Amino acid sequence: MIKDISYSAYVLPVRDGQVALLKYGENGYGPIGGRLDDGEDFKSALRRELTEELGESASALADNVVEIPVSYAFRHPTPERAKKRGAYAEEHHFYILHVPDDVELNFCEDRAEEISVVWVDHNDLLNPQITPFDDMREFYSEHILPNMQCRFSMSLQNKYYEMVRSGDKDIELRLYDEKRRQMRNNDIILLYDAQNPSEYMQCRIVRLHIAASFADLSKKISMPRTGFASLEKLMHAISAFYDEDQESKYGIVGIELEIIRP
Repeated sequence: MIKDISYSAYVLPVRDGQVALLKYGENGYGPIGGRLDDGEDFKSALRRELTEELGESASALADNVVEIPVSYAFRHPTPERAKKRGAYAEEHHFYILHVPDDVELNFCEDRAEEISVVWVDHNDLLNPQITPFDDMREFYSEHILPNMQCRFSMSLQNKYYEMVRSGDKDIELRLYDEKRRQMRNNDIILLYDAQNPSEYMQCRIVRLHIAASFADLSKKISMPRTGFASLEKLMHAISAFYDEDQESKYGIVGIELEIIRP
């Protein structure tokens, strides 16, 4: 049975201006990743694909990817092509991964064809010999290459996204968990509208305001900069997302942002 649409998760590992791709013998190149299995979400599928293609040690890399909020979607031009692919349309979700210098990527899945990990210059993603499809090269040009410097991605509800864009909000509050503890001043965040992911901007981290609790942090910063008029209004809004145990376990960080690419 041919599906109406299939979904896939792909990652583009980057390091020193280069991108890691899979080389399929003499049959061209492609990104690391693949289709979602039934019941999987995109991050789960990405973790599974990393494990299958690059080995068990690579699965943890899925925790550090930067989500590109715009997907690459297309319909197959003929029923024959759709039958071969098992779906009339496909939607590919991409992630960027900054690979540490001491991490090696090697293809290890047992396949009949010869497949290897190769590093190419990031601009080679626009080379027709690397990426033969016009619309995919356009996607890379618009949404991948300009965002390769981003170290983190973060979504905001539409109201708060628009407040950041207008300048009415420049501090985003989050738990100071393992992921946020990796943040550094001057890192670039890809910030996007949760209700309209095609709307996104790049922001630079100006400063990280760290505190033991929301109440402690409210003494260090002006609350309206967070999008809330008072601590009481903040606590009412976040009660749906965070509880006191999480606040106590991780602490809080106020991420001060500066828009660098609207």
